[in-house]
Amino acid sequence: MNSLELSILESFDLMHHHLQLFAKQLLQEQPRCWLPNALSPHTELATLYSDIWYQDGTDGRETRSRWGLVGCSSGLLQQAEQANTHKNLFKKAISDYKKQTGSLPGELLQKRSSIVAEKLNRSGLARLHLKQCYRQIPILDKPPSHVGFSWYTSGRSIRKLTIPQVEAMLLKLDTSQTHIQMQLAALGNLKPGELLAQLQPQVPVMRANIAWKYKTHTVRKARNCPLPILFPLKPEQPFPEHNEPDINPPEKRQRMERSDLQIDPNPFLPSLRIHRYN
Repeated sequence: MNSLELSILESFDLMHHHLQLFAKQLLQEQPRCWLPNALSPHTELATLYSDIWYQDGTDGRETRSRWGLVGCSSGLLQQAEQANTHKNLFKKAISDYKKQTGSLPGELLQKRSSIVAEKLNRSGLARLHLKQCYRQIPILDKPPSHVGFSWYTSGRSIRKLTIPQVEAMLLKLDTSQTHIQMQLAALGNLKPGELLAQLQPQVPVMRANIAWKYKTHTVRKARNCPLPILFPLKPEQPFPEHNEPDINPPEKRQRMERSDLQIDPNPFLPSLRIHRYN
C-alpha cells in the first residue's frame, strides 16, 4: 500500500471516529433542538450527522438533507468542529490521490467502508457517499435571534459551450433520429463563434435566513442548510425564534422570470437543454 492509499484510510478512519464521537455526545447531552416531524429528534440528529453511506435504491448524485436547529454546549460544538476538520482532511486525501492517479480509489474505499458497515451491522450501506462525507456540519459562532427557513427553487447551473462542443455532443446521440438531424441543421445555421448555454435545473434547497439582533443594528446572513444548524446556547438563554416551512418544496418557481434575461428561456436544442444567449 502506497503513502497516498495509507493517507486515505487513516483520514477515513479518523473522520468516521470523530463523527461517532460527536453523535455519541449529542445523544448523551440531549441538547435543546427543533427538528421538523421528528419522533425521536436526538436519535435522528445523531444519524443525520454521521450518515456517510449510499443507500440502496437511491440516486448517488443526491444527498439526503434535513433542516433544523440545535443549541449546543461548548463541548458539543468542539466535537462538531473536530468532525469537520477530519472531513476536510479526508477530502484532501481523496483529492491528492485523484491528482496523482486521475481516478478515485474506489476498490480501496469499497473494502474499508464494507468492513466498517459490517461492524455497525448496517446492511445495504457498504459504499461511501463522498458528497455526504465532504459536507460540513453547519456551525454558528453566536446564537441567532431569529431563523427564517424558505425553499429556494430557482437554482440552476449554466455551462457555456462552443458550437463545435455542442456538435460533438449531438453526434454522440442517435443521429438517425429526425429530431437530432433537425437540431444539427439548426446548429449549422448559427454564426461561427457564437456561445451557447447548457442549463441544468438544480434540486430545491432549503435556505436559512439568519438574524442577530443587537441594540443598534441587526446582522443578517443567508446559507443553505442541508443539515440542522448548530449554535452555542447556554441553559438560561432562550431558543431562537423560527418559522416552520412546508416539508415539501413548492412545485413552481418562486421567482418571476426577468424580462431582460441574457439567456433565451426557450431551448434551442431540447435534446441537450441548450439555449441561446439573447
